[in-house]
Amino acid sequence: MAAEIEGRRRTYIPMLDEMLGGGMPAGTSMLFTAMPGVASEVFGCQIIAERMRNDGDVSFIYTNTRTPVEIEHVFHRYGWDLRSALDSGQTFFVDSISSMMGMPAIGKYEIDDFKDSEKVVAEAIADIAGGTAVIEDVSTLLDSIGVDQTFDMIEGLNEVARSNDVNMIYLFTRWNYEKVMLGRLSQLVDCEVKLFSVEEKVVYRQVFAITKSNWIEASGTKIFFEVLEPGGVRVFIPKLLVTGPYNAGKTTFAHAIAPDTVSVERQTFELFPTTVGLDIGHLDYKGFSADVFGTPGQERFDLLLEPLGREAIGTFIVIDSTKPETFVRAKEMIRMCRTEAIPKVIIANKQDLPNALSPDEIKKKMALWEGVPIVPVSATDGKGLSEALDTLFSLIYEI
Repeated sequence: MAAEIEGRRRTYIPMLDEMLGGGMPAGTSMLFTAMPGVASEVFGCQIIAERMRNDGDVSFIYTNTRTPVEIEHVFHRYGWDLRSALDSGQTFFVDSISSMMGMPAIGKYEIDDFKDSEKVVAEAIADIAGGTAVIEDVSTLLDSIGVDQTFDMIEGLNEVARSNDVNMIYLFTRWNYEKVMLGRLSQLVDCEVKLFSVEEKVVYRQVFAITKSNWIEASGTKIFFEVLEPGGVRVFIPKLLVTGPYNAGKTTFAHAIAPDTVSVERQTFELFPTTVGLDIGHLDYKGFSADVFGTPGQERFDLLLEPLGREAIGTFIVIDSTKPETFVRAKEMIRMCRTEAIPKVIIANKQDLPNALSPDEIKKKMALWEGVPIVPVSATDGKGLSEALDTLFSLIYEI
């Protein structure tokens, strides 16, 4: 993982902080630009909720599309307790929607007209020096008070925020606005993160990418994500493959990293049951969410290996550390799965058994490609699992 740089504040969005070199400098602004239909409010919720919980942050939410009660329900849906922070004064609402809907205002600050927003929000920023402010949806302001006044407002708020070391988080739904206007909006903020969807055959995936940053080079790397309820934003890896020779412990490893894994097994005339189809599961680990597919190891099922390896993002190759005679088979399975060119980790399983070879000994015997890591694991008792996952995820995203 990339080291945090002193003075930068985490967003607690998985992978985003690593891509930003540790997080946001104090007093900077970030714009989340979302295609219609792509989850966006969760990013603002997650930043505030996790900063309050982990950093003791103070914050406010400027509402202009949902009532405070509705926003509190959104936090609850994702698993964050906003009520306690509201009661303690750690966070509050700048409510610009309730009165317009004929409802009693809820929050420390009330706005009756969007045109008065800048003055009131500026006062709220001064109330949370060193904290975080979320502006619910810039598109509502654009449609209500016009482009020029909205942009003047954002520019003024950012100036107040810089002088108070407050991070401004703007949420923006990108409807059919002109490109020139979108370019002007991007210039007003220090960092822009675009949220969009891509089509993979008939499946739509959500993606985020940093397209601008004033404090670090924006790589444009696309990060697949999904939103869990509860859980919030997770980096999503569509397919992790677990493969390796027969009886190396693939199913045990798959169940260890993804406890909900379902295996297709049958009792044969052999001493132990063996997987004759797939191990299929899902893991949620340190902000990563991944679908896990395990292959059968016996040669009679080799025809399945290529289709199972197709579209894999990363691979665990599980080997029995006590049986070097199976290492050739492991390398052959890598070839048959067509996973030579994707990130991979050798899982040196059964390290708890006598005569288990060390990673260095395995490396010599397997004559592996340069840079392929070997992680010693005992899947039956969980030893080495975290190192294995950390290693593969670091390879996938080069963190």
